[in-house]
Order: sequence, then structure tokens, then C-alpha cells
Amino acid sequence: MVCIMTDALPWVIPLDAESATPVYVQVAQGLEQGIGAGAISRGSALPAERELAHKLGVSRVTVRQALALLAERGLLVRRHGSGTFVSAAEQQVGPSEQPDRREIGAELAAERDQLASRPLGLLTGFSDDIRSRGLIPGAQVLRFERGYPTPQEAMTLALSPTEGVIRLRRLRTASGEPLAIEDSTLPAALAGDLTLDAVTDASLYALLAARGLRPHRAIRHLRAINADAELAALLDIKVGAALIATERVSWTSEGRPIEHARAHYRGDRYDFVMELQGGQEEAGRERKNPGRKAQDVEEPRQ
Repeated sequence: MVCIMTDALPWVIPLDAESATPVYVQVAQGLEQGIGAGAISRGSALPAERELAHKLGVSRVTVRQALALLAERGLLVRRHGSGTFVSAAEQQVGPSEQPDRREIGAELAAERDQLASRPLGLLTGFSDDIRSRGLIPGAQVLRFERGYPTPQEAMTLALSPTEGVIRLRRLRTASGEPLAIEDSTLPAALAGDLTLDAVTDASLYALLAARGLRPHRAIRHLRAINADAELAALLDIKVGAALIATERVSWTSEGRPIEHARAHYRGDRYDFVMELQGGQEEAGRERKNPGRKAQDVEEPRQ
């Protein structure tokens, strides 16, 4: 059992890591029971997400999901800039209207899975992916600089060592939840008028398309890594948590390299879906090249 304290009374939330019930649902159930029993007073403020997560021994994402679940049911009120409060009045929910917790958990899990899934064969930007799921994409600029290409950037972007590039690192979010860190390098000659303000909370692909530089084709490599301290802090996850690391080079329809990008996606909130087709000819090629790296060639959505 885990006990968390408020200024008034303690309440206990038993968490079972072996249970089939998601941990965030267990946290929500424990808070609901505390509210119903009066251990958590009506109208009182809950501790901050970070404090709750620390005392419960879970991630802030787990706490955030639990609070969102209770807010949807009207048990909590979330006030921007102030915090999360227990609803002052008890919600009158009839027996026929009382949602089954397992159903709620399944619905939120399905929503999470929908958010995480991304078809590998479509060349779409992060913003389009997130909007298609009814969420709000965000892009917080962590670094924006101009300079000269590294040897790898010069090779992939077909630049000379003296040609300029723009580099930007952004934290990508979905309705405020951190999902990925994106690092992009662009040829300054093609996208030199981009500014820090322009790439804040904006789709880079849309900005490029407005300049006639819409990515038409890309090659992406994927691998699994563990989060180091820097990435863990930025993505609000534990050090060592699973990440999906990608590297992508994109070209315009004229065949000009327009972007060399690296990204790190949270493994618990994002996955990539690949459709594979086989045949005699393809199988023969695979047997001849058993050790080659898997890669995905992305084409634009038709």
C-alpha cells in the first residue's frame, strides 16, 4: 500500500503492479474512494502532479491520466494556473448512469493506443498526426541556431561545408502532454527566413509547404533506445525508459534534400505500424540479404 498525505487527513491508495487494471485507473479509483469516504474534503486542493507522483511512486503521466479520468466524471475540477480541486458538490449519478471502471479504463487505453499508432508508410508530420486524433499539437522550441553542417549533415543534405544550415530542437506535445523530442537540420539557402517564433507551436511541414518545399519522399530508420537523464527530464519519464529513436532524410518532389531529422518518441505513448506484404520474389531477396538494416520509405498521403 502507498499512503499520501494532505494538510488535513491521510488517505491510502493500494496499487497492484501485477493487476490487469492500469495503474492510472487504480489511482483514480483510490482517489474516488477517498473523496467518497470524506478523507479528501470537498472543495479542497489536491497536491501538485509532481508531488502526487513522488508519493505514489508512479510517473506524472500516470497521475495526469488519473486526474483527467476523474475530471471527466465531474469529481475533480482542473483550473489553469491554480491546480486541481475536488468538486464542491457531490455529483448525482444514477445507477444506470454509473460508468463501469473497467469500461472507462478500456476506453482510455483505446484512446492512448490510437494516439500512439502511426502508419509507417505515410509521410505526415507530427502536427497532422495529433490533430487527426482530436488533440492539440504543440511545439516548444528548445534550441534554434544557424551554423555550418556537420560532415553527416553535409552528406545527407548535399551541402558543401561552407553552406549554412538552420538547426532546431523542439519538444512536441499532444494537448500539453510531452511525446517527443525532434531535432531538425534544414538548408539555410532553402529555409533561411524561418524564425524561432515561426516554428513555435507550428507544423514544420506546413511552414515548408508554404515556401514550396513540401517533403515528397523520405527514408526513416528506427531503433529502440533507453532514455538518458536529459531526454527523461524533457519527456517527463524515468531514466532508462523505452524510447523509439528515428532518423529521417526528406526530399522535395524535385529531389532536393530539405530536412535531416532525428527524433525520440516515448515508447509508452507512441508506436509505429508497418504493413508488410510478401511473395516469392520478395522472399528471395530477403534470403539473399538477411543482414540488411530494416528501413521505411515514406511516401506522401494520397
